[in-house]
Amino acid sequence: MLSEEDFLSESNFFDRIKLRTSYGITGNTEIDPYSTLATISSGTALINGQRVNDSFVSRIPNPDVSWETTTQFDVGLEVATSSNPRISLEMDYYYKLTEDLLLDRPIPRSTGFSTIRDNIGSISNKGLELAVGSVYSTEKFYWESKLNLNFNENRIEELGANNEDIFPGPGFVSGSNTILRVGEPVASFWGLQRLGIWGTDEIEEAAAVGAIPGEAKRSAEQQIIGNGLPKWTGSFINNFRFGNFDFSVDLQFVYDVDILQQATHSTEDRTGIANGLRTILTQGWTPNNQDTQVQQIRNQATSGQNSQVDSHWVADGSYLRGNLFTLGYTLPTDFVNSLGIKTLRVYGSLDNAFVIQSDSFQGYDPEGSSNDNQFGQNIFFFQYPRPRTYTLGFNFKF
Repeated sequence: MLSEEDFLSESNFFDRIKLRTSYGITGNTEIDPYSTLATISSGTALINGQRVNDSFVSRIPNPDVSWETTTQFDVGLEVATSSNPRISLEMDYYYKLTEDLLLDRPIPRSTGFSTIRDNIGSISNKGLELAVGSVYSTEKFYWESKLNLNFNENRIEELGANNEDIFPGPGFVSGSNTILRVGEPVASFWGLQRLGIWGTDEIEEAAAVGAIPGEAKRSAEQQIIGNGLPKWTGSFINNFRFGNFDFSVDLQFVYDVDILQQATHSTEDRTGIANGLRTILTQGWTPNNQDTQVQQIRNQATSGQNSQVDSHWVADGSYLRGNLFTLGYTLPTDFVNSLGIKTLRVYGSLDNAFVIQSDSFQGYDPEGSSNDNQFGQNIFFFQYPRPRTYTLGFNFKF
């Protein structure tokens, strides 16, 4: 600890100055069981007009796989003052490299299978964690505040011998909605670029690609259209105490992240089969409103719209959440002692008070996911909203 060194030991301003560093290697125990072993599945087959039971090998084994290993290096600084207000600062830089990543490697279909689980990848994460805090107190007033900031940069470093793209899926309309590509972060969304809506002055061009005016105009090739990993996350927490009253505020935020809204498929791109977004009425293509990104309303049964994953489905996932508000009151000691109680505090709290989010996000809550793919974070399809909770309670000691 630097503050205990001779050149700082007599300082009246700094209470603590500390440098720290760490290095370690760990394995990954969160691997699905039996995912590298041969498995047998059963079913039924129709043979000579009779239904009979059958069994078949459903996964090809790989006895040569090994553990995923993560090597992490961290260096940090802690500083705290002895003044009032008391200021504290914690700052850490880290670098994490996960090697021998277990992924499904494509193999020739002549084997009877399309993939095999193998150690073929490596992923790096590097970033900065910053925590700034302060404590101010007097005889009647107390204020504690803490700001946490976390920045992370994710990058795929290696994917097998030839560093070929991997499409882990799952696909919503067709193919995979995500891609693993060297040099890009995981959770990269894969789809077409929406270029606009075909207009009445583009009838021949639209017909050449099997479209008509009012349908979405998209790029010819798929590309990376967003990423579901946030660059910035953090929180801002304040605790106040004035006399017998206490009040807490917890704000949470995420910045620089995308959300793939798969529900756009049913609620905007394919009208006539489900409840739709208001945008199909306010922004939908018409002969008098052709400068838009929303397709024309049609009867799905007779003329369905083109519905493929594209950049129009991608929304800004940044948000600010009022995570928790709590107000409490501690009853006077003389009064509660007369009741045979040492202390009694009455409080009320509001969890998930509000969310400020991007206008491009059409869902209920930008914090959540309805996709269970580890490489497909922030992919939504009609996910449930996070509830708002009101609590009234008390704490007491005998």
